[in-house]
Amino acid sequence: MRLLFLLFFLPFFSSAEINQALQTQLIDMEKQDQSVRKQLGKAGWDKTSKELHAKISAIDHENTEKLKVILSKRHWFKESEVGKEGIGAAFLIIQHSPDQSFQERMLPVLKNSYLKNEGISGQEVALLTDRVLIHKGQKQRYGTQANINNGEITFEPISDIETVDKRRAEMNMPPLEFYKKLMEEMYGIKDHPEIELN
Repeated sequence: MRLLFLLFFLPFFSSAEINQALQTQLIDMEKQDQSVRKQLGKAGWDKTSKELHAKISAIDHENTEKLKVILSKRHWFKESEVGKEGIGAAFLIIQHSPDQSFQERMLPVLKNSYLKNEGISGQEVALLTDRVLIHKGQKQRYGTQANINNGEITFEPISDIETVDKRRAEMNMPPLEFYKKLMEEMYGIKDHPEIELN
């Protein structure tokens, strides 16, 4: 009964606050990002054409530049302004950005959003943290960054690997072994019937 009540009244409370134009712009950018990556997933990461990889790079660059323009007039987004979907879309653009200095600059902003419970998840902080560390030639903390070599998932070096699952749990993430299986399923490397992808 409580759930129905919330669903009934939610649009009336949120529509007055959500910036629909900005939310739509962010979500449209995310759709572009995900559309080409779904093609990559179907083909298999190591079997994808150079043209598709070039298309992904072009979209990542274009989305980065668009997001920079939006953020030039603000610090970051609030969930009340662009919704969880808008926050998630903006994060994805940063995570896939080819601009490493932009990613590094945005990391403390995202951490702050997470600590204030303003829409960024622990997993998103972990993903960007690891990406920044790897770009700087350091070991990752959470084991989120991996490569596909000869049909095998290989993780970038992880600091204190014995305690990585503890750090992952603190960020509300599954154990590393499950994450590896999830990637194998996503990229068509191995079939894991127990894992259902949306």
